[in-house]
Amino acid sequence: MMGRERASINIDIWGDSAFRDLTVPAQALYFKLMSHPKLDYCGVVEFHPGRLASMSRETTAEDIMTAASELSEKWWCVFDQSTDEVMVRGFLRHDGVLLQPRLAVSAAKAYAAIASNKIRAVVVHEVKRFKRENPGLAAWDKPQMITLLKQESADVRDTVTDLDWAFLTMTLGEHYARRFGQDYAQASDQTSGSATTGPTTATATSTPTATSSNEDALERNERYPQVLPHPRRSGIAS
Repeated sequence: MMGRERASINIDIWGDSAFRDLTVPAQALYFKLMSHPKLDYCGVVEFHPGRLASMSRETTAEDIMTAASELSEKWWCVFDQSTDEVMVRGFLRHDGVLLQPRLAVSAAKAYAAIASNKIRAVVVHEVKRFKRENPGLAAWDKPQMITLLKQESADVRDTVTDLDWAFLTMTLGEHYARRFGQDYAQASDQTSGSATTGPTTATATSTPTATSSNEDALERNERYPQVLPHPRRSGIAS
């Protein structure tokens, strides 16, 4: 399946009072997701606040979470942190994917790869909605689309998304224990411990320079909270 080479954004979006009511950070995140190089043909892409923040100067993971909360509350996007995915809800309706049979098949294949059951259900709902508005399209005769349309669907307004901010302040071990079990937590503690601790001769007579460095590091951590890595991607085995 050929990857997307361009993002299609309808200029009519500026005539939508709901979009104009979004804050600048929320609009910026929306466009960032719409033009993300990994966005698939269902409008779904991985959701990693830290990585998204790194795409813009002076943007933090906390900034991304604030904007994401706004997009979620106003139904512009569907987030599922349990699978690290987000769906740009208007993509299927406005990108033109379903107007072309081949791309519609690509969308059906992308749907099969979505991990989040919540997002999968919203995708089906949006496709069904588009079919009602455009019943004569050749895409509906494709076996892959016929199968997709038989799957469970859900209106985004019937879903609930409570974005979890705790990862911004959790230790590595706490993060893994919460999401992946105590084994991951212990492994991460051992790994981070060996990486961050070692022989030291620091005493109560530490120099002002050392104290200043520690304070600077603490300040950087508070200003730019780090997004913790997924255990499978960081090499921590179960």
